[in-house]
Amino acid sequence: MPTNEAQAKNRRVVIENVLHMHPGVREAALVDDGSGGFVAFVVPDDSYMDEALGRGTAGSTVLGKWQKTFDLSQLNKEAGAAPVGFNTIGWNSSYTRSAIPLGDMREWVENTVGDILQLRPRVVCEVGCGTGMLLMQVAPCCDRYVAVDFSPVVLDRLRAQLRTVPAIAERVEVLERKAGDLEGLDENSFDTVVVNSVVQFFPNVAYLTKVLESAISAVKPGGHVFIGDVRSLPLLQAFGTSVELFQAADELSVGELRDRIRRRVDREPELVLSPAYFLSLKHKFPKISRVDIRPLRGHADNEMTRFRYSAILHIDHDDSAHIDGEFLDWTERKWGLDEIRSMLKQHPNQRIGLKGIRNARLEEDLAAMAILDGADAADTAGKLRQRLEQGADEGIHPQALLDLEAESLGFKVFLSLAASRSDGSYDACLIPAKEQKGTTSPAINWPEPAASAFAHFANVPGQARMRSELTDQLMAHCNQHLPQDSVPRKIILVDMLERNA
Repeated sequence: MPTNEAQAKNRRVVIENVLHMHPGVREAALVDDGSGGFVAFVVPDDSYMDEALGRGTAGSTVLGKWQKTFDLSQLNKEAGAAPVGFNTIGWNSSYTRSAIPLGDMREWVENTVGDILQLRPRVVCEVGCGTGMLLMQVAPCCDRYVAVDFSPVVLDRLRAQLRTVPAIAERVEVLERKAGDLEGLDENSFDTVVVNSVVQFFPNVAYLTKVLESAISAVKPGGHVFIGDVRSLPLLQAFGTSVELFQAADELSVGELRDRIRRRVDREPELVLSPAYFLSLKHKFPKISRVDIRPLRGHADNEMTRFRYSAILHIDHDDSAHIDGEFLDWTERKWGLDEIRSMLKQHPNQRIGLKGIRNARLEEDLAAMAILDGADAADTAGKLRQRLEQGADEGIHPQALLDLEAESLGFKVFLSLAASRSDGSYDACLIPAKEQKGTTSPAINWPEPAASAFAHFANVPGQARMRSELTDQLMAHCNQHLPQDSVPRKIILVDMLERNA
């Protein structure tokens, strides 16, 4: 007769073998929970997780889900009745879950189009063209426009719009392809590649790098790759705090609010990127001569203007005439707009650089994070909001600085988020307009990020969700293949198992 110890050992081996039958398990170990049952510690299988997260097979799993979402958004009457070149169906606020106000969307489109046209495009490829909100305004200024998207329903909407404007349609070529399938586009055949408001739907940073490699190859010397509306990794925590606090009932405890913020950040389904990722591309792709990282322009207060940015890759440019100069530390004096105006008037022929300007768009979100750090878990969201109302604004709105150009002060204003700071502060360079000599994007030597900014380029979309789903799968798997008294009481996913000496 086997001893109790031998029986327990055999039972343990059976349970571990059953767990190893599941393709999502690389390693498994059981620990006695002290009541005759077991807790299972499981190391997930990398290839299984890669496939589930869309990191394998060119991200087909994740991309397929987004394609279905976009297709469904265009199958209603509202999409069919949308104005030509302004189909905003599916553009919903993370705060209210309702449509983003049309005025905000109109400003977003106009500013994005303006930023692209500043690059003086003539032959354009837009990756992820959607329903053509940018195409309809940029294409009339071009000789050729290649529009690429992976959603057949969305492209059907675009083709229907193009039929109403034959003067634009004759210069537009529409291709149904995934962003990662840009083969066949000749090298050095475009002066501009646009990838706007789509990288957040890519499965991972490796997929994005593959897309950009194709884009860079397709751009001729002197051209650009414009990557717009990119979600900011340094500001992901601030974004989660902002949305959850907005949605929280007054009576919600601070402890639960913290948990909701953590879950939102951990389970973020979209790709969120550090500006440092784009800066690092210079070392990988020699054709990139420099990279600009810009806050989005706009007076509207929404999640795009607060938490997103644009990256511009300059391809094989002659940037020998760099603009150097000292950047004054804004945090030491905290200059206001009036003081900056005075500086410009007093030094009409002098470049003025300011670094670390506190971003007024983010004042409330950063203050909420600071209060949450020190708040008692039993405090409420309502009390937190009351404390926020007592705060004083110190920063400068980025658009307010840009608007100085319209005041006939004789200066051009350039802003940068290249420093990749976690508080969203930005840098500014104000240059006498007569120095510009026709260029719209001077080669400014911006303050560089701290070395730590290059340690973490992106999140892993859906990782927390997939790990939770895998735990549920494994529990169901054990229930199916084991007697009820042998099913583990709990399954915990870990990165590695401890080894006993």
